[in-house]
Amino acid sequence: MTNHIPTLLQREWMQHKRGWLIAAFAPPLLFLAMLPFGQVSGLPMDSPELISVGIVLISACAVYAISLLVALFQLPGLARRDTQDRSIEFWLSLPGRPSESVMATVLAHAWLAPLGGALVGVVLGLPIALSVLTSRADFSTALAVNWGEVILASTPLLLRGLAGTVPLMLWLAPVIFVLMAASSWLKRLGTPVVLIGGGVAVGVLYKAYDIIWPLEALKNLNDHITRSLVHDGHSLAEAMQSGTNLVTWALQDLSHALAELASLEFLGWVAVAAAAFALVVMKRARGG
Repeated sequence: MTNHIPTLLQREWMQHKRGWLIAAFAPPLLFLAMLPFGQVSGLPMDSPELISVGIVLISACAVYAISLLVALFQLPGLARRDTQDRSIEFWLSLPGRPSESVMATVLAHAWLAPLGGALVGVVLGLPIALSVLTSRADFSTALAVNWGEVILASTPLLLRGLAGTVPLMLWLAPVIFVLMAASSWLKRLGTPVVLIGGGVAVGVLYKAYDIIWPLEALKNLNDHITRSLVHDGHSLAEAMQSGTNLVTWALQDLSHALAELASLEFLGWVAVAAAAFALVVMKRARGG
């Protein structure tokens, strides 16, 4: 059976590349442009290499987070995009299945575009670190930094973060597909109904009936999402300060994040995501 997802991913790139590139390049370039007119204070200059590693990581995480937030904001509306512009008739006439179209949209916006943004953040993080050190000390201090060591120390942490995007997307899947399903079936009212209506329902169950499990489930889901990229931030800080092998730390931290996927809780959220995905595909297949 032919897989049309690569072609559909190319379609997403052709249609949305401008927005993705703006979300990825604008924040670090704006920071670089404003840096000469501002001051960076509060940075300890005992270890310029450690500061540079931190800046590169912050740059990558910031651009990734911005790109991901843009994707999460857009995806509910994209669920009804082809119906609004009437291109649904064209896509339904192609050999590809509606499930492929939906999956390609989510993969492109929620995973690949933020990944590209993270890589842009890494590349521009180096000149940002150079500029920050120059403004904080002087240009000679920035040139004296062992940038090879900075890249070497950053690599395992960056790879840990990139690998962590997979469990992050798996934990985000129920949120993404529920919002997309609501938007597909309820149009513009879908997202407010889920967010506001769901929040009110959980609050009423907890306050009026002392039913706590929906609230606890949402809190646990949020915890899993926040621990996907870095499972234990305290151990990372200790490893960087003590000079512990960061490759070992990255492998251990990733194993902890992956271990959380082997749970009944995760299977429950997978069931929610699968049901919502089926609703989106059903609506897409009906052409409505």
